[in-house]
Amino acid sequence: MPRTATSACIAIVAVLLLAFAGVSSAQSPEPFRGKTVTVYVGVAPGGGYDFYARLIARHIGRHLPGNPTVVVANMPGAQGVTCANYLFNVAPKDGSAMAVLFQSVAQDQVAGIPGVQYDASQFNWIGRVSPNVEMLYVWHEVPVKTVDDLTRHETILAVPGTPVVIFAELLRATVGARIKLIKGYPSTRDAHLAMQRGEVEAAVSSMNTIRTLFPDWVENRWFNAIVQNALERQADLANVPTTVELGKTEQDRQLLAFFAASSAIGRFILAPPGLPADRVEMLRAAFDAMVKDEQFLAEVRQSRVEFGPLSGAELQKIAQRIVSIDPAQRERVRALLSRVGN
Repeated sequence: MPRTATSACIAIVAVLLLAFAGVSSAQSPEPFRGKTVTVYVGVAPGGGYDFYARLIARHIGRHLPGNPTVVVANMPGAQGVTCANYLFNVAPKDGSAMAVLFQSVAQDQVAGIPGVQYDASQFNWIGRVSPNVEMLYVWHEVPVKTVDDLTRHETILAVPGTPVVIFAELLRATVGARIKLIKGYPSTRDAHLAMQRGEVEAAVSSMNTIRTLFPDWVENRWFNAIVQNALERQADLANVPTTVELGKTEQDRQLLAFFAASSAIGRFILAPPGLPADRVEMLRAAFDAMVKDEQFLAEVRQSRVEFGPLSGAELQKIAQRIVSIDPAQRERVRALLSRVGN
């Protein structure tokens, strides 16, 4: 081969190698190397949501390409809406921002909660660590033992967020519960401490949260569970009625089931809309690997938290079903919530 032809071939190969190197650099197999991933949480430090955000942050980085540093940033405000809006509209769309939000994030959208500027079905749902059945419970010294007692005794309820207000309104609408809402508590932990101090008589969270943050309450039987917001009774709350059971008509039961669906969403993590498909897959793969990782599982066992993972794809379907509720039921939801009192 003539020298000029050989030189030309070498030049072409060099150009192709440089071009390939450029593509490889742009599509690095470790896009998170040297970066910081932030997990936002829509409540103040303390409480179940904050606990799960920090649990995930401690472990998911090991399973992301490049092993980035993962930190938690609390963003309380507007009963969780501030954080949800930030993730949807402002947060970077490169996989470096995720969030742990209220399990009612999809219901809040349907209900027309003031300030909502997101579409829950458009988030990229990454995965669930555990389902979370919320229940209303009272301090052991309060003269309320059953749902019927709620209709006779005005019960003072601590409110750290919108889901608690919704729960209270459901009970008002279905059984005529007499509940006085005391708002302004920044987290479930603060609500619990208020119960211990006697500022309020009741709170809403899960057995999971109580076992994790206040195990002595369980050991000493310092609370009485009155009703659980679930589609069916949980094994450890077999004697506690569900909200769905309180419905007197089929329409009422459907309405209550709509709100109880949030228990299946539970404690989860999601990412903003608009991420490249490969980044979504990286995040979901990292989450799926994390919930099988022995270090993660050891902390779950040590912390005694509930554990029941679900894939991001399945969560995405649940959120889409909630958001696509039929118009007539949507109006019932909004009419009920319009009656929320102070």
